[in-house]
Amino acid sequence: MLTSTFRVVACGEQEAYTTSNGNQSQKRQLRLQEFGGWNGNDNQAVRISNGIVATMFGNLAQCMFYPNEIVLATLRFSAREYQGQWYQDVTVTDICKLQNI
Repeated sequence: MLTSTFRVVACGEQEAYTTSNGNQSQKRQLRLQEFGGWNGNDNQAVRISNGIVATMFGNLAQCMFYPNEIVLATLRFSAREYQGQWYQDVTVTDICKLQNI
């Protein structure tokens, strides 16, 4: 797991999904960026170096974050193989918006 300070780039819409045991739950994707990743380009879509896309599940998916907010987040990384290809999942296990200084 990794706990670090990130800048929010974007926050997706809350989505419903069915868990492996058949229960309904919620998820939301969050684009985060480590500090030091900006390259000076005004087009935000281009300047996502050091970026991470992570998924918030359950109660965390109810949280909404806005671009340029600073958050402290704990991320869990997992890798799995599917049909000969490897995939990595990044899950937000804890997140807290930091107060403006």
